[in-house]
Parts: sequence; C-alpha cells; structure tokens
Amino acid sequence: MRPVVFTLAWLCLFLAACAPGTGPTVPAATSTPVVPAPTQVPTDVPPSPSPTQVPVDTPIPGPTPTHIPVDVPPALRAAIATLASELNISADQIKVVSSEAVNWPDGCLGVVRLGVMCIRGPIPGFRIVLEANGTRYELHTNQNGSVVTPTNGTPAQPPDAPVAAATKALATAQGVTPADVKLVSAQLIEWPDGCLGIALPGVACSQIVTTGYLIVLEVNGQQYEYHTNQDGSAVRPGNLALTWQRIGGVGGFCDALAVYRSGEIHAAWCKPASGAADSRLAALGQAQQALLQGWLSNFGAVSINQTDTTGVDGMSLTLTLLGSGNNQPSPAEQKAMLDWAQSVLATLQK
Repeated sequence: MRPVVFTLAWLCLFLAACAPGTGPTVPAATSTPVVPAPTQVPTDVPPSPSPTQVPVDTPIPGPTPTHIPVDVPPALRAAIATLASELNISADQIKVVSSEAVNWPDGCLGVVRLGVMCIRGPIPGFRIVLEANGTRYELHTNQNGSVVTPTNGTPAQPPDAPVAAATKALATAQGVTPADVKLVSAQLIEWPDGCLGIALPGVACSQIVTTGYLIVLEVNGQQYEYHTNQDGSAVRPGNLALTWQRIGGVGGFCDALAVYRSGEIHAAWCKPASGAADSRLAALGQAQQALLQGWLSNFGAVSINQTDTTGVDGMSLTLTLLGSGNNQPSPAEQKAMLDWAQSVLATLQK
C-alpha cells in the first residue's frame, strides 16, 4: 500500500513541474478620474461683486425735498420760494434777515423801471431782506404774497454823496451820530417823478423820470429806507408810518402830516388870512416818537375817519396808521392818535 501512495505523490509532483508557468497574479487596474488643475485668476482683476437683492416694495432713496415751514407768513413764504427759484438753491439755504410791513406807493411795489407803467397805490405789502451764500437780497411783495418783485438783489455801490445824505438824515431823525448808521443795501433806480416816488402833502411833483438810489440803512437793529436822486441833493424817507389830514371847519383848515418810521415828518398847512400855504420837514421829539413806535408795534393797519356834519362848515379828520401789530385801537386810543397828530402840527407851526 505504501509503495502505491508514494508512486502517486511522485507522479503529482512530476506533472506540476511539467505544467506551463503562469507567473505571479496581478490585481486588475482601477480607473482613476482625471481632476483638472485649478484655473489661475489674475491678481489684478477684482472679483465681481454679488448683486444685492432689493425687495420690490422698498422705495429707492432720492434727493431730500426742501420744505418751507408751514407757519411762515404767505408773503415771506412766496419771497423765499422766488429767491430759491432764481438762485436754483433749496429754501433751507436762505436766511431771513428782516420782514417789514410797507405801504407801497404803486402796483410796482416801489420797484420802478424805465418804460414800465405802474398803477398808483397805495398797496399794502412787505419789504423782505433775505440772505443766501453771504449775499443779501431785497424783495417787495403785496400783502398776501401773490406778487413778488425782486429789486435786482445784489447791492449796488452808489457814489458817496447819496449814502452820506441819507445817513445824515437818519442820524438826525434818530438822534445818533452818522457813525452809528450802517449801510445795508443800495440800488440804482429810476424814480417815476421828481418827488422820488414819495408823495408829500402840499408838494407838487414834476412828472419827470428821475435817476437815483434806493438806500436801506440800519441803526439800533432797525432798518429804514431812503430815496435819493443821483447826486444826493434830494433825500426822502421811504417808510411811511402815519398820515393825518384836517379839512374844513370854521377856520378853513387844510392841514396834513406825513410821518415816517425813522421819525421824520413832513407837514403842510394853509394860511387862511393870506391865502398861502406852508410846509416843513422836521423830526419828532423823543416823547412823540416813543408814542408812535408803541402804536406801530401794537396795532396793525388803522384807519380813522371823523366828520362833523352838525355845522355849516363841517370839519373832517382822517388818520391812517401803518402798523405791524395785530390789534386795533379803542375809541380812546383813536382820540389819542388824533390829538397827537394835532399837537405835532402845532409844534411845527410855532
């Protein structure tokens, strides 16, 4: 049995040795995906920003609108809007320097230009001084601001003589020195007549266009307007405050007063005995001026008319006050105004 087993084992070994060689076993290759190299982005090209999503209902911001406060009076509001439009700036860049109630002599609001016809006044309104970018501009309006007339804005530079004449007149009326008076603005203008656009009681005006200046002066924080001719030989105060007239009566009165905010007065009266008339330009006393300024600040536009029809020679009294306040005088205060005007005239007639 053993020899047979041995023989079979030897035979197996012989057959294995004679078989063809197959070599070592190599595992199958696995395919690897090719990964491309990253693209080089130039360092000098900024990356594109990602867009910002804006909701549909989000308003797109625009320029901030400019508003004039609602509590600004209509005339001042109109003047600011006019200047803002002319200068192409917003209203909040405009500063209000002053606003003064004025009774303009005509429909041109005191701004007279050669060749322009003006309806004769008086026209209640305002003289408004505004400032923008360091420059002051004067505008004239009617009472509700529906008419605004610029006075060409930038102050002119008049000769020394008209400014000196107006300065002297205001200094005398206010009881100060010329050094206390400040020039605010001056504008070359064509006045409609020889009275420089200022009607005076008892004075006839030549209807000749007169070249001159509209000069605005300031003293003690208050501004006053003066009209002059070209060389300053004629000067008229421009801010009328009060007028008074007395006509008729047994004595045949024909008296008139024109009183200005500066304190100057022009009076005219008849001389029945000689049939002549007289007039005078003077200044109010301190006590008289104090009363007037009190009325101007307390009362608005006041009109008093009294006519005595009981006698054959009825006498009529009229008084107009161009105040800037909101009140109206009582009957007692109206009588005080009439008495004041009569006393002013009596002082000048002495």
